[in-house]
Amino acid sequence: MSAAWSIAYGREKEHAAELRAGLQRMQTGFLAEICGLCHGEGQYEQMYTAGCGGGYFRSMGGCDYCDGTGLRQGGKPAPRSVVEQVGNAGRIALAGGVS
Repeated sequence: MSAAWSIAYGREKEHAAELRAGLQRMQTGFLAEICGLCHGEGQYEQMYTAGCGGGYFRSMGGCDYCDGTGLRQGGKPAPRSVVEQVGNAGRIALAGGVS
């Protein structure tokens, strides 16, 4: 996945909803699935260390399982084109477009 592509800040839940709606519109046999770790949001809460003796803290971090796309295909992160295709189908479905 290109480092230049990412989910817009604050749109993580909306992106996940678009992916779910888009996957429902895809034809039977379409081999992409919502990431099981971040649930399509592209990030999840992770624990970090603040250094030697600094303790730990939690923060949102990019999902390494799907490379921040929210989708997996064939056991690896889905390509950018697949994420955009599913997202576009989901946006049309959520806007009440053609079913």
